[in-house]
Amino acid sequence: MKKIIAAVLALCLMLTGVCAFAEGITVTKKDMALNRSLDKNVTNILVLMQDGEKTDTMVIASVNSRTGRSVMTEIRCGRMVELAQAGEVELADVYAMGAKKSRGFLAASAVNQLLDLNISTYVAMDISSFPSLVDEIGMLSTWLNEEEAEILGTWPGDNALTSDNVLDYIAIRLEDDYAEKNRCYMVFMDLLKQGLRSKGGANLMGVGKKLLDSMDTNLNALAAVTMLSSFQSGDDRRELLLDSSMTVEEMRAAFHREVYE
Repeated sequence: MKKIIAAVLALCLMLTGVCAFAEGITVTKKDMALNRSLDKNVTNILVLMQDGEKTDTMVIASVNSRTGRSVMTEIRCGRMVELAQAGEVELADVYAMGAKKSRGFLAASAVNQLLDLNISTYVAMDISSFPSLVDEIGMLSTWLNEEEAEILGTWPGDNALTSDNVLDYIAIRLEDDYAEKNRCYMVFMDLLKQGLRSKGGANLMGVGKKLLDSMDTNLNALAAVTMLSSFQSGDDRRELLLDSSMTVEEMRAAFHREVYE
């Protein structure tokens, strides 16, 4: 009888674990793996562009309030990371593995462990929402080179993306693209810039409010405006790519050198 009871209890525990994992991984503030020894003048925000359940683009937006330096660091989503709750997985899958209110924190925790950082703020947005947001604005001002313009069937130079072609623009991959060029992130920043400035400006009325409402984020409105202002102003603006082929040590050294030194 004792063996039967033990077996039943073991089965119950196993099923409980399976159900908990099926509902997603829950992350608390204690699980964020924050490096609290870093320069407090630097704010790091994790930006995730989702394509359904997969992360298409992962960027750390870093701003130094003392020096004015801003750095946009892209981490290739094919990078493998170790999650205590799930073992080794691709960064592209981490966000979707979290419980509903833990997804952004789970992704931030994974990046903190990978790069020894202190990220506690995140923004996640599905690229499928871009067309409707562009419709709200009317059009998205951008600059197209000759190849981009030819692909989109328009003219090079100052141009406008519409809801009909914004996803086509994001999907463009050219041989002569510089490594750090990420059209998805560029569209996101342009949406943020034009959205927050429309129909009320910094008070976030109209399109700006709809833009923030379409995100999964713990970034408040004031912080969003501050982040945008920091990236638009200042002469020391940098871009960094952390490729999947780099070792963890190489990735950490490159990031901390560019952002903190």
